[in-house]
Amino acid sequence: MRHEPIAAENQVRVPVRPSEPNRDAPAYLRISGVWKSFGDFLALKDVSLDVKEGEFVCFLGPSGCGKTTLLRAIAGLDLQTRGMVVQAGRDISVLPPSKRDYGIVFQSYALFPNLTIEKNIAFGLENTGRPRAEVEARVQELLALVGLASQAKKYPAQLSGGQQQRIALARAMAISPGLLLLDEPLSALDAKVRVHLRHEIKELQRRLGVTTIMVTHDQEEALSMADRIVVMNHGVIEQVGTPTEIYRHPKSLFVADFIGETNKIATKLVDAKRVAFGAGGLRCAENRLAAGAEVTAVIRPVDIIPHAAKASDGEAVGTPENLLEANVVGMEYLGAFWRVRLAAERFGETPLIADFSINAVRRLGIAAGGQMRVEIPAERLLVFARSA
Repeated sequence: MRHEPIAAENQVRVPVRPSEPNRDAPAYLRISGVWKSFGDFLALKDVSLDVKEGEFVCFLGPSGCGKTTLLRAIAGLDLQTRGMVVQAGRDISVLPPSKRDYGIVFQSYALFPNLTIEKNIAFGLENTGRPRAEVEARVQELLALVGLASQAKKYPAQLSGGQQQRIALARAMAISPGLLLLDEPLSALDAKVRVHLRHEIKELQRRLGVTTIMVTHDQEEALSMADRIVVMNHGVIEQVGTPTEIYRHPKSLFVADFIGETNKIATKLVDAKRVAFGAGGLRCAENRLAAGAEVTAVIRPVDIIPHAAKASDGEAVGTPENLLEANVVGMEYLGAFWRVRLAAERFGETPLIADFSINAVRRLGIAAGGQMRVEIPAERLLVFARSA
C-alpha cells in the first residue's frame, strides 16, 4: 500500500509553534478534583492533572478505566459530577461543548457521507461566518497539510480508512483550536496503516504545536506517540510520566503489568536489596518495603540477559547471585526476536519468559530442549507489595 506523506517541501505550510512543550510554563489545561458518577457507579474518583501547552498526552488504560469519561468531561460532552476544568486560564467546567476551544476526532471519523472532502473540512469554518475566500484557502491549506489535496472532490466512501482519518484530523484542526482531543482515532484501522498513521499524527502535532490529548488502550501507541502518559485504572490515575518513566520505573504492580510484558514472581523480601528465590535469593532494585514482606517481584522478558550453558574463555560472567541455570522448554519466533520459555526448580511451576535477539540465539546456540544460563539484572528486578 502506498502512503502519501503528510506534507512535502513544496506544500503549503501553516505557522509553526514551538515543537517541544515548555516544561516550566504554567498548565494550559488544569483538571482539579474531578469526579464523575453514573448512578451508583463511580467512573472518575478525584482526578487531577496538569497539561502543558504543546504537550501530547495519552490517556492509557484497560476498558472501563475512565479514560474516555475523562476526555468527555474535558470536552463538555459529559459534565463531571464535581471538580474543575480550566483551559488557558478560563474555567470551562460547566460550559457547553460549543463554548469550548477544542477540536475532536472520534474512532468512527464521523464524516458527513453526503459532503465532499473539502465540504467536510469547510463545515465548521462556514458556521463561523468567515468569508468564502478565506474558507476555501484554509481548506486547501489543510488538504495540503495532510497530503490529500488531490482528493478534495471525492466523498468519504471513496477514501481508505487511513485517508478518512486524515480528513477527520483536518476538519478538527480547521478552526485552529487550542486543544485537540483524539478518542481512540486509530483503533478501526488495520495494523500496518495504524502504525504508519500514528507517526503522521505525531509529526502533524509537532509541526502545529497544538496541545493534544489522545485516549488509547494500545500501549505501543502511547509509548511511541506521547510526551507523557497518564495510566488509569478503576477511575483513578495510577501514574503520570514520560514513556521511559512509565516503562522503566512503574510505580505500581498494575502499571508494571499493564505496560509491556512481565514475569511476576510471588516471593518474600529478605532485605531492601534482596528477595527470596528458590533455595537462595536474588538481588533486586532497592525499595522501601519491610523485610519479610510478601511481595511480587517483576522482571521484563527483554531485560533478561542470556549466557551460554558453560562459560567460555573471556566471557563476562554476570553477578553470581543473579546468574541462574535453566532449561529451554520452548521457543517462539516473533520476527525481530525469539520468545523463550525457561524452566528450573528455582522458578517454580511457572516458566520464566525471556526475549532474546536473533543474534544472541544464534551465537549462543540456544535451542528447545537445551540448557543455558540467564542473568537477572538486579536493577531491573522490581519489587511491589503483594497487595498492590
